Amino acid sequence: MSPPVIPPWPGRSPWPQHPERILVVKPCCLGDVLMATPALRALHLAFPQASIDVAVTAWAAPVLDGNPHLRRLIRYPDRATPQEILRLGLRLRRERYQLGIGLDRSPWVNLLLWLAGIPVRAGIDSRRRGLLLTHRARPRPGQHETELYLEVLEQLGIEQEGLHPEYEVPPGARAAVDRLLADLRIQDRASALVVVHPGGAVNPGATMLSKRWPPERYAELIDRLVVDHGVAVVLVGGSSDREAVEAVKQAARSSVYDLSERLALPELAALCAVAQLFVGNDSGASHLAAAVGTPTVTIFGPTSPLQYRPLGPRSRVCAPEASWHLPTGVDLRRSQREDPTLDIRQVTVDEVYGACAHLLGQAATRC
Repeated sequence: MSPPVIPPWPGRSPWPQHPERILVVKPCCLGDVLMATPALRALHLAFPQASIDVAVTAWAAPVLDGNPHLRRLIRYPDRATPQEILRLGLRLRRERYQLGIGLDRSPWVNLLLWLAGIPVRAGIDSRRRGLLLTHRARPRPGQHETELYLEVLEQLGIEQEGLHPEYEVPPGARAAVDRLLADLRIQDRASALVVVHPGGAVNPGATMLSKRWPPERYAELIDRLVVDHGVAVVLVGGSSDREAVEAVKQAARSSVYDLSERLALPELAALCAVAQLFVGNDSGASHLAAAVGTPTVTIFGPTSPLQYRPLGPRSRVCAPEASWHLPTGVDLRRSQREDPTLDIRQVTVDEVYGACAHLLGQAATRC
């Protein structure tokens, strides 16, 4: 594909059509950053000789470790304040970036690109926050985040190269998980490996436990999958997921393997990559599983799958019916937690089991 021709910044002389230094700003969080990886891929393929840096928080940075399209990661402040943004912007000014891409609605992101002295700045113009941008994409109701990020690039003439997210599993993590599974002899005792993440919804500065499907329903789902399909189930999660994991273990009649708090993100990705199925809530873990190609069932509510669902040919979503038909003008970034029709408890065990059984059947056919 020939490099795109980017129009000059109005009022300035034309800038190089083959930028050598590009900055992308995508602060948080795990799932959102993974949803931005198709844009990073498209940007690299459009400018294969350019050095691409990404400003990202320490919380979300691990999902970009080892990404083949990037040169380096730059620490974005965990708590954006005028002082922190000014300090980072002045430091980035010395890098002399020629193109800046903002993949976040935050006005701090657009301000940072301007403070960094980047002549061409493309980003999201939400609620008139794009005044400092030279190229703007406006979100549309019901638009998926990945499509929005790619639309930012379209303002520069850059074509998309697929919607699927990606994550590179480090070889060391894959080897560690292989040893762990061999020690537990999980794959010797079951027809398939199913990873279940019953927690999530806890990010820096934001906790939304209404995004968690009830643990007793996870337990019923696990029991049905074990009895009907002979699967082995591994529970995963971090320290903030301990309560959810314990509740599922207490309610389930079937034996499960508890690997919660034992896996770093690369090992979690490696485990998902060898599993035949992943089941979880609307969280970064579901996007990570989809990014490594695992058949994935994600349970949504009260947030909308229209905007945040994991993408990919083997990704399935179970969500309240009303969440697929939100009226034009509804701000899908807000929780809608007061609407009972969007409550995650509207999703039944039968619905989730059906999606899981379908994907397990596909996996068995491929084997």
